[in-house]
Amino acid sequence: MAPKLRAERTQPGTGTVAAEDRDAAITKGIRTALEDYLSGRRLVMVKIRQAEGRNIEGFLKIEGGSGERSLVDFKATSSPEGALSALEVGGRKISFVPGPASRRAQ
Repeated sequence: MAPKLRAERTQPGTGTVAAEDRDAAITKGIRTALEDYLSGRRLVMVKIRQAEGRNIEGFLKIEGGSGERSLVDFKATSSPEGALSALEVGGRKISFVPGPASRRAQ
């Protein structure tokens, strides 16, 4: 007997990405893109508030070196495959190169 697909998973032949899979890919992409931008601070949480089409909005919880925490809004754009393609954090565009290459903030 073939395994049953959960309703929110990608359906065979449709080529769409499930919402929870896209959220996980975007979260991972944001964490990777912010490695250099945070400069000593730590990303505690990524919370996606709204996702419509390829546009994603939410907030980041960032912990500073002395224990203070702050919430910063972000806007992101995903590729049709569900990967992160553009990121803006607190009004600043974050420039990144997917993969192990160096990343920098503009």
